[in-house]
Amino acid sequence: MPTLQAGSSVVLIAAGFGSYGLAATLCAVGVCALAVVLAVFRPEILMRMVLWPPAHLLYRFRVVGREHIPAKGGVLFVSNHVSFLDAGLIFLAQSRPVHFLIWAPFTRAPYLAWFFKLTRVIPIDGSAGPRALLRSLYAASEVLARGDVVCVFAEGGITRTGFILPFQRGLEQIVKKYPAPIVPVCLDRVWGSIFSFKGGRFLWKWPQQFPYPVTVAFGPPLPPSTPAYVVRRAIQKLSAECSVAQANERRPVHRQFVRTACRHPRLLCYVDYPSRRKVTFGEALVGARLLARGLRPIVGKDDKVAVWLPPSIGGAMTNVALAFLGKVVVNLNYTSSPDVVRSCLRQCRIRHVLTARAFLHRVPMEVPEGITLHYVEDFVKGFSRLQKVTTMLLIWLLPRFIMEHWILGLGKHKPEDLATVIFSSGSTGEPKGVMLTHANISANVESLIQAINPTPRDRLFGILPFFHSFGYTVTIWVPLQTGTSSMYFPDPRQGKEIGELVKEFQATIFLTTPTLLRFCLKRCDAKDFESLRILVTGAEKLPQPLSVEFAERFGIAPLEGYGCTELSPAAALNVPDWDHNGVKQIGNKPGTIGQPLPGIAVRIVCPETGKELGPDKEGMLLMYGANVMKGYLGRPDATREAVRDGWYVTGDIARYDEEGFVTITDRLARFSKIGGEMVPHQKIEDELHVLLGCNERMFTVTALPDERKGERLVVLHTKLSNGWSVESLWKQLSGRGLPSLWVPSQRDFFEVAEMPVLGTGKIDLKKVKEMAVQCAR
Repeated sequence: MPTLQAGSSVVLIAAGFGSYGLAATLCAVGVCALAVVLAVFRPEILMRMVLWPPAHLLYRFRVVGREHIPAKGGVLFVSNHVSFLDAGLIFLAQSRPVHFLIWAPFTRAPYLAWFFKLTRVIPIDGSAGPRALLRSLYAASEVLARGDVVCVFAEGGITRTGFILPFQRGLEQIVKKYPAPIVPVCLDRVWGSIFSFKGGRFLWKWPQQFPYPVTVAFGPPLPPSTPAYVVRRAIQKLSAECSVAQANERRPVHRQFVRTACRHPRLLCYVDYPSRRKVTFGEALVGARLLARGLRPIVGKDDKVAVWLPPSIGGAMTNVALAFLGKVVVNLNYTSSPDVVRSCLRQCRIRHVLTARAFLHRVPMEVPEGITLHYVEDFVKGFSRLQKVTTMLLIWLLPRFIMEHWILGLGKHKPEDLATVIFSSGSTGEPKGVMLTHANISANVESLIQAINPTPRDRLFGILPFFHSFGYTVTIWVPLQTGTSSMYFPDPRQGKEIGELVKEFQATIFLTTPTLLRFCLKRCDAKDFESLRILVTGAEKLPQPLSVEFAERFGIAPLEGYGCTELSPAAALNVPDWDHNGVKQIGNKPGTIGQPLPGIAVRIVCPETGKELGPDKEGMLLMYGANVMKGYLGRPDATREAVRDGWYVTGDIARYDEEGFVTITDRLARFSKIGGEMVPHQKIEDELHVLLGCNERMFTVTALPDERKGERLVVLHTKLSNGWSVESLWKQLSGRGLPSLWVPSQRDFFEVAEMPVLGTGKIDLKKVKEMAVQCAR
């Protein structure tokens, strides 16, 4: 009897499983039937069902400007192209079905053909000939005529450089046959995700965040007649607007350094000069924390503290320690006159200056009344072994969040807080204090990381002083975000020593100025720079003869960049071209300052009317982004003049081409009004240097008052060689076809021993003017 009952139980259980199996089978059949029906009649719904789970697993979406998409009628989406999943991101970011123009070979791949057929993509292949290309464009026009949405990635391929590529004109042909509004689409922060090309490969990389935050921004519709380059600029503006909107979401750089150090405490952070002692990220965090504890009772409640130190580990860690204390750092320009230094101290109401005895011995400081000097080495010597070990154990054992917020107490430091005041060079007058917030610095660091992609495998060699905005933002903070190691050298004029150290350190990233590059060209060996993968120059125009000669001798071409203190500072940059397996993308155009960095937009306007100008038209350069300064310290009037509706007025005269590369032609302040005509100093200097065929800075043009013409041009020059005389030079210049008003009088050429240079490497224009006055007496 028990056996029979047991058998009955088995039968009942089997029957139960059979009914469940039947139900599961019916459900599976129903799901398949629903999928078939959707695939035939509403494929966009099926695609959303398929794409939604993995997309939201990998990404955290933010959609901006969805209201700009017309609810009905034909619309052309034009987007930048950053990753393999761009089409899916745009498709999921809005509700309308979209027909994408896709590279034809993808649509023929066996494992993807069914998917592209289901989504009704339009294949396009420029290599198949003009007729095939036109057929694809006409097919897109027909889709618009039916009242549907078409999306084109106008760059023609996924970016390999992280910058927006030049736009193809095919989009103009699509809307020419059937006029429809053009909606610009910006895919922001997608660079660095798994399917982008960051790091030189698709896939096989781990994103910095998971899920990865991305923004899909739709701009206001543009007329069908809008040229491709204007659409490109609209997308660039959307990128800058996204950057501004995210300003208060970025973690301040000193807080991100804590995260990096806690995650990779053993990574090499600094190599000391001259001892060659190596400091890991964990040790750097220990030193910065202990230095901050030692400084806290000294600096008290003062909101600003000054630093009088060269580029060095001590200088860098002092800046980090003050950031930990929530202080505004003011790195003083130790190459300036005592009057300028006193002005900086007075404007910031400084009471405490941090320095080192050895440096103060080499570069004395006139200490005004009420200022107290503190020596960093005294605090470092006070660190006990127990303090160092305890702090290192906390770094090893505690989660990064706890170390950042509870141990260091950095959670109260907000992006909108002031990080530093950096004084302009004073090349044309008394320096102004530029106020940069943590949001400014973080945004600029993010843009630079996307542009040059520093990694823990890289080594940065820093010679730019920390009172120089590029030295502060790039050589201090960029490496601390990415796990890149650094070596600092205090004297940028010692070209031979710099070359030897770059070779010994095996540096891969080197940041300098053209003036300082000349020291290296004269004194370095041909193999000193073999390890470099990127060499960036800024602060002044890079003469092409200098660039060519440097590249021929050392095997690496300097890349010109552009920035100013008010932009935190980097704003535009040339990057190495990408040329691999038949794919070529231009990143460098010699003679230009490159393209705006990701998250930054440019405009060229007429200086008199403010009207925006088209490509290849010279005008005032304006820049917009989250890197634009908070303002000038104590100068609201100057701030209103410099920043208009969020756009920073650079004071530089420039032009851009249709591919987005910007060329600086001169500064507005370096024009003279002679006989009612604006005369550019830079162009005259360029002509003089071309005549001599040299890459040395031998000529500087300035102007003095003139009763008859308003102003007259004056040329300061160093000693002429190779048989040249002022008379022969003047005759050659007069025969170059320049307007007569542009040619200085022969009597206004004056020889000087050397050109006055600021500590940043720029020509000291204020001193040049003073020298011209003395020479012309």
